[in-house]
Amino acid sequence: MTAAFSEIYAARSLAAPANLPPVKCRLRNWWQNQAVQQLAKELYGGSEGSHATPSEVAVTQFAFPDAIKSAPLDPPVAPWGDFTDAADYRRKFPDGRIGSNPALATPEAGRRLYDAAVAALTTDYLGWVAP
Repeated sequence: MTAAFSEIYAARSLAAPANLPPVKCRLRNWWQNQAVQQLAKELYGGSEGSHATPSEVAVTQFAFPDAIKSAPLDPPVAPWGDFTDAADYRRKFPDGRIGSNPALATPEAGRRLYDAAVAALTTDYLGWVAP
């Protein structure tokens, strides 16, 4: 995304008309705010992890309740660790989880996380575009 933003900025600055209004680009993910992170910690503690997290699954369950599936997770909380490439990732984390237990997810928690994210992102956006 940052590379795409750089291309947008470059194309805009090199465009013929010099009186184009400025363009501002910024990436924000729904989980990158204090409210969502605090709620995830409250809901899942040390089982939140960093990939295939219960908060990610909960938000998806809230958005798509008819598609909820479950699978056995062994161990319930996945191991932590680093990886170097896709092959290393698949070897170390065969089910895709890193430090997480997505079985803790519920659509109700997903609704709470969604509401917290919308509120935080709205506040962040309005502050960012304010003159």
